[in-house]
Amino acid sequence: MKTRIIIPARLKSSRFPNKLIKIINGKTLIEHVCLRAKKLKYDSLIVATDSLKIKDIIEKIGVNVWYCQKKYSSGTERIAGLSSDLKFKKNDIVVNIQGDEYNFPLSAVNKIINNLRLSKKRIVSTIIYKTHDKKITNNKDSVKVVIDKNNNALYFSRSLIPYNSDHAYFIHLGIYGYKASLLEEYPSLVKSEFEKSESLEQLRFVYNNVPVHCIKIKSHNSISINSINDLKLVKAGI
Repeated sequence: MKTRIIIPARLKSSRFPNKLIKIINGKTLIEHVCLRAKKLKYDSLIVATDSLKIKDIIEKIGVNVWYCQKKYSSGTERIAGLSSDLKFKKNDIVVNIQGDEYNFPLSAVNKIINNLRLSKKRIVSTIIYKTHDKKITNNKDSVKVVIDKNNNALYFSRSLIPYNSDHAYFIHLGIYGYKASLLEEYPSLVKSEFEKSESLEQLRFVYNNVPVHCIKIKSHNSISINSINDLKLVKAGI
């Protein structure tokens, strides 16, 4: 069982094109994410990209790159292609750290890895946190989630769920973990209308009855950069 840290990095994001090569304190966003990932314990760290520009940037900081021009509908689909191409063993743990997850919590990634190492079930493992902050909850780029009594996701949405709640909301962070055996299945799983309308890849697992186990964390300094405003927030905090 090996641990594979994979960072999907598509340059032409529909919501914020070229965001991964925007400069923050002298380095591109994707460099910041990669350099932080280097602090983790792993057997391989790979950036999966369709961009020669990103490939060049990442190779200069000593991180491996899997370059493929094929169009994928999501980061998970891209990683599934990488896993197949590089022939990962079925029991390998694959952690997907999204390329725009600036200053992601290292401890949370370790919790995902430990969860998958101990679990014999066919699951996805991910991270959520609770907040009352309306600037976050009212932002459609902040993905809300409702969970069951076992902390498995019932649904993810860009809308407020549950509706009109007086309580805090659970927010999803862009980090996932799965076994390579589950990634083999992903391209053949049914893609629902929910996934298409929400533009959320994790809903494919939910729709196909694959448990998405949500690990709760209390605090973090991560910022998912989905807009110019998010980038300004990061730069202002440096």
